[in-house]
Amino acid sequence: MILHLNTADTWRGGERQTLYLADGLKAKSIPQIIVGQPNSELEKRASENHFFIPLKMRGEWDLKSVFGLIEIIKKYNIRLLHAHTAKAHTIALLAKFIYPNFYLTVSRRVDFHIGNNIFSKKKYTSPLIDMFLTVSNKIKEILIEDGINPEKIVTVYSGIDPKRFSGRKSISYLKKEFGIAPKTIVLGNIAALVDHKDQETLIKAIALLPGNLKFKLLIVGEGELESKLKQLSTDLRLQDKIIFTGFRNDIPEILNLLDIFTMTSKEEGLGTSILDAMINQLPLVVTNGGGIPEMIEHNKGGFVADVKNVIQIYEYLLELINNPSLRKEFGMYNGKEVKRFFIDSTINKTVYAYSSLLGERFWE
Repeated sequence: MILHLNTADTWRGGERQTLYLADGLKAKSIPQIIVGQPNSELEKRASENHFFIPLKMRGEWDLKSVFGLIEIIKKYNIRLLHAHTAKAHTIALLAKFIYPNFYLTVSRRVDFHIGNNIFSKKKYTSPLIDMFLTVSNKIKEILIEDGINPEKIVTVYSGIDPKRFSGRKSISYLKKEFGIAPKTIVLGNIAALVDHKDQETLIKAIALLPGNLKFKLLIVGEGELESKLKQLSTDLRLQDKIIFTGFRNDIPEILNLLDIFTMTSKEEGLGTSILDAMINQLPLVVTNGGGIPEMIEHNKGGFVADVKNVIQIYEYLLELINNPSLRKEFGMYNGKEVKRFFIDSTINKTVYAYSSLLGERFWE
């Protein structure tokens, strides 16, 4: 029995990957349970099709949740626990310290270095961790640099489900909602409004574009920097060019509205929003932060700028805005290239990784 542990209340890329994986294991008849926060987005989306057990996890040092997790592990004879978040990593590690009768796999989705404090070092170098699954080779490199045994690290790219983008509705309602006039080039950034996503650099690049260009930028997402980014947009007199949409449930339709997708992250584990854009045959303007270059090569499907390089981002956006044939060429390339990131591959590689610990070919 596999146990997926996810401590998030909200719905972001990591939670979508958790549910994709659970769906894939279910299709292979692999027994599993999902343990997550009560009333979380993951519970709402998983409870219909999966065995979901709510467990209140107040923080990394919540011993009540640790003992609650141990009870679940014993009751359902869990052989492998997969921790999908940083807090889940800590809680699972404490549980294994007390009750070591299971394998522990930890997903690592961010390309940050391990903290220099003693707790962080012990948390990641603990012999109780049997395997790390990193979503890009860049993250794997960083963990090795930080002293993790490379034999414990397996790269499994995050994947996307092509079926998610079938049967989309008309986008006329979006054009009306956002006031998109005919022949307007629509740019899009879909990401949490947090520091490492660096929408600040994107907004500064947008400010350099000629005022007579007919374009709009949709910044889709929510986060702690929303007010700051809106103020920057106002300060740069971009209110009529930039639309902050907030959190949206209609991402497939929004992608269908876009002409160009852009992601200007300083750090990025992989960035599945980019994959979503690729499957929709969108040209890209991205940065070389983290694992992004593992998805897209410069001049093949898009342009890759240096992190925080406002001028490069501006120049690449301008070239694509002015060149519809290049947009089409890049988009068609992405539609083909993205197939190597389909979720079936992610699921199969994860199952093989599990099997290397459990010693079973249980995917057949």
